Amino acid sequence: MNDKLRKSRRSTWMPRIMLALLIGVIGAVVVYAKTLVLPPARAAAIQARLELAAGEVWVDQGAGEEPAISQTPLLTSAKVRTGAGARALVRLPDGSAAFLRGGTSLALGDEAVALAGGEYWLDAPAIERNALVHRLGDVGVAAVDAGLSMKRDGDTVAVYVARGLAVLTGPGGRVEVHAGELATVKGATAPKVEPLAFWDDWTGGMADFGGSVATIASGNGEIFATDRGGPKGKPAQRLQLKSQSVRAVIRNGLSETEVDQTFFNPGPRPVEGWYWFSVPEGASVTSFAVETNGQLVEGEFIERKEAAKQYGAAKRSGHAPAILEWIDSRTYRARIFPILPSGARRVVLRYIELRPVVDGKLTYVYPMAGRTPMRIGELSLTVDLGDEGRKMEIATLAEARVEDGGRRVTMRRSGYTPRVDFQLEGTMQAKRND
Repeated sequence: MNDKLRKSRRSTWMPRIMLALLIGVIGAVVVYAKTLVLPPARAAAIQARLELAAGEVWVDQGAGEEPAISQTPLLTSAKVRTGAGARALVRLPDGSAAFLRGGTSLALGDEAVALAGGEYWLDAPAIERNALVHRLGDVGVAAVDAGLSMKRDGDTVAVYVARGLAVLTGPGGRVEVHAGELATVKGATAPKVEPLAFWDDWTGGMADFGGSVATIASGNGEIFATDRGGPKGKPAQRLQLKSQSVRAVIRNGLSETEVDQTFFNPGPRPVEGWYWFSVPEGASVTSFAVETNGQLVEGEFIERKEAAKQYGAAKRSGHAPAILEWIDSRTYRARIFPILPSGARRVVLRYIELRPVVDGKLTYVYPMAGRTPMRIGELSLTVDLGDEGRKMEIATLAEARVEDGGRRVTMRRSGYTPRVDFQLEGTMQAKRND
Protein backbone atom coordinates (compact mmCIF):
# COMPACT_ATOMS: atom_id res chain seq x y z
CA MET A 1 0.00 0.00 0.00
CA ASN A 2 2.76 2.38 0.93
CA ASP A 3 4.61 1.57 -2.30
CA LYS A 4 1.49 2.31 -4.35
CA LEU A 5 1.02 5.62 -2.48
CA ARG A 6 4.60 6.66 -3.03
CA LYS A 7 4.37 5.82 -6.76
CA SER A 8 1.12 7.76 -6.99
CA ARG A 9 2.66 10.84 -5.35
CA ARG A 10 5.75 10.59 -7.50
CA SER A 11 3.64 10.46 -10.64
CA THR A 12 1.83 13.59 -9.42
CA TRP A 13 4.96 15.56 -8.43
CA MET A 14 7.06 14.83 -11.48
CA PRO A 15 4.94 16.83 -13.96
CA ARG A 16 4.81 19.71 -11.49
CA ILE A 17 8.57 19.68 -11.07
CA MET A 18 9.10 19.54 -14.84
CA LEU A 19 6.64 22.40 -15.34
CA ALA A 20 8.40 24.49 -12.69
CA LEU A 21 11.78 23.84 -14.31
CA LEU A 22 10.38 24.78 -17.74
CA ILE A 23 8.93 28.03 -16.39
CA GLY A 24 12.25 28.82 -14.72
CA VAL A 25 14.19 28.26 -17.97
CA ILE A 26 11.76 30.45 -19.96
CA GLY A 27 11.98 33.16 -17.28
CA ALA A 28 15.78 33.05 -17.39
CA VAL A 29 15.76 33.36 -21.19
CA VAL A 30 13.39 36.36 -21.02
CA VAL A 31 15.53 38.06 -18.36
CA TYR A 32 18.69 37.38 -20.37
CA ALA A 33 17.10 38.77 -23.55
CA LYS A 34 15.98 41.94 -21.76
CA THR A 35 19.36 42.52 -20.12
CA LEU A 36 21.43 41.56 -23.15
CA VAL A 37 23.75 44.42 -24.16
CA LEU A 38 24.48 44.44 -27.87
CA PRO A 39 28.19 44.75 -28.67
CA PRO A 40 29.41 47.77 -30.63
CA ALA A 41 29.04 47.29 -34.37
CA ARG A 42 30.67 48.80 -37.42
CA ALA A 43 28.44 51.02 -39.50
CA ALA A 44 28.58 51.51 -43.23
CA ALA A 45 31.68 53.68 -43.70
CA ILE A 46 31.26 57.25 -44.92
CA GLN A 47 34.23 57.95 -47.16
CA ALA A 48 33.65 61.60 -48.08
CA ARG A 49 31.05 64.36 -48.32
CA LEU A 50 29.54 66.21 -51.24
CA GLU A 51 29.82 69.72 -49.83
CA LEU A 52 28.51 71.51 -52.91
CA ALA A 53 26.30 70.40 -55.77
CA ALA A 54 25.54 73.11 -58.31
CA GLY A 55 23.62 72.14 -61.42
CA GLU A 56 22.98 68.53 -62.43
CA VAL A 57 25.03 66.33 -60.10
CA TRP A 58 24.38 62.60 -59.64
CA VAL A 59 25.63 60.16 -57.00
CA ASP A 60 25.66 56.35 -57.19
CA GLN A 61 26.05 54.70 -53.77
CA GLY A 62 25.57 51.18 -55.13
CA ALA A 63 21.85 51.31 -55.93
CA GLY A 64 21.99 53.34 -59.14
CA GLU A 65 22.41 57.04 -59.85
CA GLU A 66 20.27 59.57 -58.02
CA PRO A 67 20.22 63.39 -58.18
CA ALA A 68 22.42 64.77 -55.41
CA ILE A 69 22.19 67.79 -53.13
CA SER A 70 24.85 69.61 -51.15
CA GLN A 71 26.04 68.04 -47.87
CA THR A 72 25.34 64.47 -49.01
CA PRO A 73 27.52 61.86 -47.20
CA LEU A 74 29.37 59.60 -49.64
CA LEU A 75 29.98 55.94 -48.81
CA THR A 76 33.04 53.96 -49.81
CA SER A 77 32.94 53.14 -53.55
CA ALA A 78 30.46 55.96 -54.25
CA LYS A 79 30.53 57.55 -57.69
CA VAL A 80 29.92 61.23 -58.46
CA ARG A 81 29.05 62.58 -61.91
CA THR A 82 28.50 66.17 -63.02
CA GLY A 83 26.40 67.22 -65.99
CA ALA A 84 27.33 69.88 -68.53
CA GLY A 85 28.03 73.22 -66.83
CA ALA A 86 27.61 71.75 -63.32
CA ARG A 87 30.09 71.93 -60.43
CA ALA A 88 30.61 69.70 -57.39
CA LEU A 89 32.91 70.00 -54.37
CA VAL A 90 33.83 66.72 -52.65
CA ARG A 91 35.63 66.63 -49.29
CA LEU A 92 37.89 63.55 -49.37
CA PRO A 93 38.97 61.41 -46.36
CA ASP A 94 42.53 62.79 -46.23
CA GLY A 95 41.19 66.33 -45.85
CA SER A 96 41.73 67.31 -49.47
CA ALA A 97 39.01 68.85 -51.62
CA ALA A 98 38.14 67.88 -55.19
CA PHE A 99 36.29 70.50 -57.25
CA LEU A 100 34.68 68.78 -60.23
CA ARG A 101 34.13 70.49 -63.56
CA GLY A 102 31.06 69.78 -65.69
CA GLY A 103 31.15 66.44 -67.51
CA THR A 104 33.32 64.71 -64.89
CA SER A 105 32.97 61.21 -63.42
CA LEU A 106 34.76 60.38 -60.16
CA ALA A 107 34.81 57.12 -58.15
CA LEU A 108 35.87 56.83 -54.50
CA GLY A 109 37.95 53.98 -53.09
CA ASP A 110 39.62 53.00 -49.81
CA GLU A 111 43.01 54.47 -50.70
CA ALA A 112 42.47 56.04 -54.10
CA VAL A 113 40.19 58.25 -56.18
CA ALA A 114 39.58 57.26 -59.80
CA LEU A 115 38.83 59.76 -62.57
CA ALA A 116 36.89 58.01 -65.35
CA GLY A 117 36.75 61.16 -67.44
CA GLY A 118 36.59 64.94 -67.18
CA GLU A 119 38.58 67.32 -65.00
CA TYR A 120 38.83 68.35 -61.36
CA TRP A 121 40.84 70.72 -59.23
CA LEU A 122 42.54 69.20 -56.16
CA ASP A 123 43.37 71.24 -53.07
CA ALA A 124 45.69 68.90 -51.13
CA PRO A 125 46.60 69.87 -47.53
CA ALA A 126 49.91 69.31 -45.78
CA ILE A 127 49.51 65.98 -43.99
CA GLU A 128 51.90 63.60 -42.22
CA ARG A 129 50.36 60.29 -43.29
CA ASN A 130 50.06 58.98 -46.83
CA ALA A 131 47.78 60.99 -49.06
CA LEU A 132 45.21 59.50 -51.39
CA VAL A 133 46.39 58.42 -54.82
CA HIS A 134 44.44 59.86 -57.74
CA ARG A 135 44.04 57.35 -60.57
CA LEU A 136 43.59 58.58 -64.12
CA GLY A 137 43.49 55.29 -66.00
CA ASP A 138 46.99 53.78 -65.74
CA VAL A 139 48.41 57.02 -64.39
CA GLY A 140 48.66 57.73 -60.65
CA VAL A 141 49.07 61.20 -59.13
CA ALA A 142 50.02 61.98 -55.52
CA ALA A 143 50.29 65.45 -53.96
CA VAL A 144 50.66 67.00 -50.50
CA ASP A 145 50.32 70.71 -49.71
CA ALA A 146 49.59 71.47 -53.35
CA GLY A 147 46.97 72.78 -55.76
CA LEU A 148 46.58 71.13 -59.15
CA SER A 149 44.17 70.41 -61.97
CA MET A 150 43.86 66.87 -63.38
CA LYS A 151 42.19 66.05 -66.69
CA ARG A 152 41.50 62.76 -68.46
CA ASP A 153 40.19 62.28 -71.99
CA GLY A 154 40.36 58.61 -72.97
CA ASP A 155 44.00 57.52 -72.63
CA THR A 156 45.29 61.12 -72.57
CA VAL A 157 46.09 62.65 -69.20
CA ALA A 158 47.06 66.25 -68.36
CA VAL A 159 48.15 67.48 -64.91
CA TYR A 160 48.81 71.17 -64.24
CA VAL A 161 50.33 72.18 -60.88
CA ALA A 162 49.61 75.74 -59.74
CA ARG A 163 51.01 75.38 -56.22
CA GLY A 164 53.40 72.92 -54.57
CA LEU A 165 54.57 69.66 -56.08
CA ALA A 166 52.88 66.56 -57.53
CA VAL A 167 54.35 63.16 -58.39
CA LEU A 168 53.02 61.47 -61.51
CA THR A 169 53.61 57.77 -62.15
CA GLY A 170 52.60 55.97 -65.35
CA PRO A 171 53.57 53.01 -67.51
CA GLY A 172 56.22 55.16 -69.17
CA GLY A 173 57.93 56.39 -66.00
CA ARG A 174 57.76 58.67 -62.97
CA VAL A 175 58.17 62.47 -62.94
CA GLU A 176 57.87 65.36 -60.52
CA VAL A 177 55.67 68.25 -61.59
CA HIS A 178 56.42 71.62 -59.99
CA ALA A 179 54.37 74.78 -59.73
CA GLY A 180 53.80 76.34 -63.16
CA GLU A 181 54.41 73.08 -65.02
CA LEU A 182 52.13 70.88 -67.13
CA ALA A 183 52.60 67.12 -67.40
CA THR A 184 50.96 65.16 -70.23
CA VAL A 185 50.77 61.41 -70.80
CA LYS A 186 49.30 59.58 -73.79
CA GLY A 187 48.81 55.85 -73.40
CA ALA A 188 51.97 54.04 -72.28
CA THR A 189 54.36 56.77 -73.47
CA ALA A 190 56.76 58.52 -71.11
CA PRO A 191 55.33 61.56 -69.26
CA LYS A 192 56.23 64.91 -70.79
CA VAL A 193 56.73 67.92 -68.46
CA GLU A 194 57.03 71.51 -69.68
CA PRO A 195 56.53 75.03 -68.27
CA LEU A 196 53.15 76.59 -68.97
CA ALA A 197 53.03 80.36 -69.39
CA PHE A 198 49.24 80.59 -69.31
CA TRP A 199 46.68 78.19 -67.84
CA ASP A 200 42.98 78.66 -68.53
CA ASP A 201 41.71 78.83 -64.95
CA TRP A 202 38.24 77.27 -65.12
CA THR A 203 37.98 77.16 -61.27
CA GLY A 204 37.15 80.84 -60.84
CA GLY A 205 40.41 81.75 -59.12
CA MET A 206 41.11 78.79 -56.82
CA ALA A 207 44.61 78.47 -58.22
CA ASP A 208 45.41 82.02 -57.10
CA PHE A 209 44.73 81.44 -53.42
CA GLY A 210 46.34 78.57 -51.55
CA GLY A 211 43.84 76.49 -49.65
CA SER A 212 40.91 78.43 -51.03
CA VAL A 213 38.54 75.47 -50.86
CA ALA A 214 39.73 74.25 -47.49
CA THR A 215 37.35 74.35 -44.57
CA ILE A 216 37.37 77.87 -43.15
CA ALA A 217 36.73 77.01 -39.52
CA SER A 218 35.89 74.03 -37.37
CA GLY A 219 33.98 73.10 -34.25
CA ASN A 220 37.27 72.49 -32.49
CA GLY A 221 37.59 75.62 -30.39
CA GLU A 222 41.09 77.10 -30.21
CA ILE A 223 42.93 79.29 -27.70
CA PHE A 224 45.65 81.64 -28.89
CA ALA A 225 47.77 82.81 -25.99
CA THR A 226 49.55 86.14 -25.57
CA ASP A 227 52.25 86.81 -22.98
CA ARG A 228 51.84 90.43 -21.88
CA GLY A 229 55.15 90.33 -20.06
CA GLY A 230 57.08 88.70 -22.87
CA PRO A 231 59.18 90.29 -25.62
CA LYS A 232 57.38 92.87 -27.75
CA GLY A 233 56.21 91.60 -31.10
CA LYS A 234 56.08 87.97 -29.99
CA PRO A 235 53.23 86.30 -31.94
CA ALA A 236 50.35 84.59 -30.19
CA GLN A 237 50.84 80.86 -29.63
CA ARG A 238 48.13 78.25 -30.07
CA LEU A 239 47.72 76.28 -26.83
CA GLN A 240 47.73 72.51 -26.77
CA LEU A 241 44.36 70.75 -26.69
CA LYS A 242 44.69 68.06 -24.02
CA SER A 243 41.23 66.61 -24.34
CA GLN A 244 37.95 67.16 -26.13
CA SER A 245 34.62 65.54 -25.37
CA VAL A 246 31.74 66.06 -27.79
CA ARG A 247 28.24 64.97 -26.77
CA ALA A 248 25.30 65.43 -29.14
CA VAL A 249 21.67 64.53 -28.44
CA ILE A 250 19.18 64.43 -31.33
CA ARG A 251 15.46 64.38 -30.61
CA ASN A 252 12.42 65.40 -32.68
CA GLY A 253 14.40 67.19 -35.39
CA LEU A 254 16.56 69.20 -32.96
CA SER A 255 20.16 68.52 -31.93
CA GLU A 256 22.09 69.91 -28.97
CA THR A 257 25.87 69.60 -29.10
CA GLU A 258 28.13 70.10 -26.08
CA VAL A 259 31.85 70.62 -26.69
CA ASP A 260 34.00 70.18 -23.56
CA GLN A 261 37.66 71.11 -24.08
CA THR A 262 40.72 71.33 -21.84
CA PHE A 263 43.66 73.47 -23.01
CA PHE A 264 47.21 73.35 -21.65
CA ASN A 265 49.81 76.11 -21.34
CA PRO A 266 53.26 74.47 -21.70
CA GLY A 267 55.13 77.75 -21.17
CA PRO A 268 56.91 79.09 -18.06
CA ARG A 269 54.73 82.21 -17.74
CA PRO A 270 51.02 82.93 -17.24
CA VAL A 271 49.28 83.95 -20.45
CA GLU A 272 46.03 85.52 -21.58
CA GLY A 273 44.05 83.38 -23.98
CA TRP A 274 41.81 84.30 -26.89
CA TYR A 275 39.27 81.53 -27.38
CA TRP A 276 37.73 81.19 -30.86
CA PHE A 277 34.88 78.88 -31.83
CA SER A 278 32.82 78.49 -35.01
CA VAL A 279 29.44 76.75 -35.08
CA PRO A 280 27.78 75.17 -38.14
CA GLU A 281 25.71 77.38 -40.42
CA GLY A 282 22.31 78.00 -38.83
CA ALA A 283 23.32 76.86 -35.32
CA SER A 284 22.78 78.95 -32.16
CA VAL A 285 24.99 78.96 -29.07
CA THR A 286 22.96 78.36 -25.90
CA SER A 287 25.60 78.34 -23.14
CA PHE A 288 29.27 78.97 -22.47
CA ALA A 289 31.31 78.24 -19.33
CA VAL A 290 34.93 78.41 -18.19
CA GLU A 291 36.29 76.36 -15.31
CA THR A 292 37.75 78.50 -12.54
CA ASN A 293 39.18 77.00 -9.35
CA GLY A 294 37.52 73.70 -10.14
CA GLN A 295 34.07 75.21 -10.78
CA LEU A 296 32.39 75.87 -14.10
CA VAL A 297 31.46 79.56 -14.28
CA GLU A 298 28.65 80.28 -16.74
CA GLY A 299 29.53 83.06 -19.14
CA GLU A 300 27.52 85.89 -20.66
CA PHE A 301 26.76 86.75 -24.29
CA ILE A 302 27.60 90.41 -24.83
CA GLU A 303 28.12 92.77 -27.76
CA ARG A 304 31.81 93.32 -28.56
CA LYS A 305 32.39 96.81 -27.07
CA GLU A 306 30.49 96.05 -23.89
CA ALA A 307 32.32 92.72 -23.58
CA ALA A 308 35.70 94.45 -23.72
CA LYS A 309 34.59 96.95 -21.06
CA GLN A 310 33.31 94.31 -18.64
CA TYR A 311 36.30 92.05 -19.25
CA GLY A 312 38.77 94.81 -18.38
CA ALA A 313 36.88 95.68 -15.20
CA ALA A 314 36.74 92.05 -14.08
CA LYS A 315 40.42 91.52 -14.83
CA ARG A 316 41.47 94.62 -12.85
CA SER A 317 39.40 93.45 -9.89
CA GLY A 318 41.21 90.11 -9.81
CA HIS A 319 38.25 88.05 -11.05
CA ALA A 320 38.55 85.50 -13.83
CA PRO A 321 36.00 86.75 -16.38
CA ALA A 322 34.04 84.45 -18.73
CA ILE A 323 32.53 86.69 -21.42
CA LEU A 324 31.64 85.44 -24.90
CA GLU A 325 31.57 87.89 -27.80
CA TRP A 326 29.45 87.41 -30.91
CA ILE A 327 31.64 88.10 -33.96
CA ASP A 328 29.41 87.01 -36.85
CA SER A 329 26.70 84.46 -37.62
CA ARG A 330 29.07 81.54 -37.03
CA THR A 331 31.99 82.84 -34.98
CA TYR A 332 32.33 83.55 -31.26
CA ARG A 333 35.27 84.77 -29.21
CA ALA A 334 36.18 84.94 -25.52
CA ARG A 335 39.17 86.24 -23.55
CA ILE A 336 40.38 83.92 -20.78
CA PHE A 337 42.75 85.06 -18.03
CA PRO A 338 44.88 83.79 -16.44
CA ILE A 339 46.17 80.53 -17.89
CA LEU A 340 48.96 79.61 -15.49
CA PRO A 341 52.32 78.12 -16.55
CA SER A 342 52.04 74.33 -16.96
CA GLY A 343 48.38 74.88 -16.18
CA ALA A 344 45.13 74.00 -17.90
CA ARG A 345 41.78 75.73 -18.47
CA ARG A 346 38.53 73.97 -19.34
CA VAL A 347 35.93 75.50 -21.64
CA VAL A 348 32.43 74.11 -22.29
CA LEU A 349 30.18 75.42 -25.07
CA ARG A 350 26.74 74.22 -26.21
CA TYR A 351 24.82 74.96 -29.38
CA ILE A 352 21.58 73.77 -30.99
CA GLU A 353 20.57 73.30 -34.62
CA LEU A 354 17.68 71.89 -36.61
CA ARG A 355 18.22 68.32 -37.76
CA PRO A 356 14.90 67.12 -39.23
CA VAL A 357 14.40 63.82 -41.05
CA VAL A 358 14.18 64.66 -44.77
CA ASP A 359 13.14 62.02 -47.30
CA GLY A 360 13.63 59.35 -44.66
CA LYS A 361 17.20 60.44 -43.83
CA LEU A 362 18.69 62.09 -40.74
CA THR A 363 22.11 63.72 -41.04
CA TYR A 364 24.44 65.11 -38.38
CA VAL A 365 27.80 66.77 -38.98
CA TYR A 366 30.31 67.91 -36.36
CA PRO A 367 32.88 70.14 -38.12
CA MET A 368 36.30 68.96 -36.91
CA ALA A 369 38.47 69.77 -39.94
CA GLY A 370 40.01 73.24 -40.05
CA ARG A 371 42.37 75.18 -42.25
CA THR A 372 45.20 74.40 -39.81
CA PRO A 373 44.85 70.88 -38.35
CA MET A 374 45.04 70.69 -34.56
CA ARG A 375 46.19 67.65 -32.61
CA ILE A 376 43.83 66.46 -29.85
CA GLY A 377 45.37 64.51 -26.96
CA GLU A 378 42.21 62.56 -26.14
CA LEU A 379 39.04 62.75 -28.22
CA SER A 380 35.69 61.22 -27.33
CA LEU A 381 32.54 61.82 -29.34
CA THR A 382 29.04 60.48 -28.70
CA VAL A 383 25.85 61.04 -30.68
CA ASP A 384 22.71 59.97 -28.81
CA LEU A 385 19.93 59.11 -31.27
CA GLY A 386 17.56 57.62 -28.70
CA ASP A 387 15.02 54.96 -29.65
CA GLU A 388 14.78 56.35 -33.19
CA GLY A 389 18.32 55.13 -33.78
CA ARG A 390 17.15 51.53 -33.46
CA LYS A 391 14.93 52.08 -36.51
CA MET A 392 17.74 53.39 -38.71
CA GLU A 393 20.45 52.03 -40.93
CA ILE A 394 23.43 54.12 -39.83
CA ALA A 395 26.45 55.19 -41.85
CA THR A 396 29.33 57.12 -40.30
CA LEU A 397 33.14 57.42 -40.26
CA ALA A 398 35.12 54.18 -40.31
CA GLU A 399 36.61 55.01 -36.87
CA ALA A 400 33.18 55.29 -35.23
CA ARG A 401 31.06 52.50 -33.71
CA VAL A 402 27.31 51.97 -33.46
CA GLU A 403 26.28 50.91 -29.94
CA ASP A 404 23.15 49.74 -28.16
CA GLY A 405 21.48 48.67 -31.37
CA GLY A 406 21.72 52.16 -32.89
CA ARG A 407 20.85 54.35 -29.91
CA ARG A 408 24.40 55.72 -29.78
CA VAL A 409 27.27 56.31 -32.17
CA THR A 410 30.67 56.75 -30.53
CA MET A 411 34.21 57.57 -31.55
CA ARG A 412 37.35 57.61 -29.37
CA ARG A 413 40.89 58.46 -30.46
CA SER A 414 44.20 59.33 -28.80
CA GLY A 415 46.75 61.69 -30.33
CA TYR A 416 44.26 62.48 -33.08
CA THR A 417 44.58 65.15 -35.76
CA PRO A 418 41.22 65.44 -37.57
CA ARG A 419 41.40 65.98 -41.31
CA VAL A 420 37.70 65.56 -42.08
CA ASP A 421 34.46 66.36 -40.30
CA PHE A 422 32.55 63.78 -38.30
CA GLN A 423 29.52 62.67 -40.30
CA LEU A 424 26.51 60.51 -39.55
CA GLU A 425 23.58 59.54 -41.75
CA GLY A 426 20.63 57.52 -40.50
CA THR A 427 18.18 56.09 -43.02
CA MET A 428 14.78 55.15 -41.62
CA GLN A 429 14.07 51.48 -42.29
CA ALA A 430 10.89 50.69 -44.21
CA LYS A 431 8.06 49.39 -42.03
CA ARG A 432 7.27 45.75 -42.58
CA ASN A 433 3.70 44.61 -43.19
CA ASP A 434 3.36 41.61 -40.90
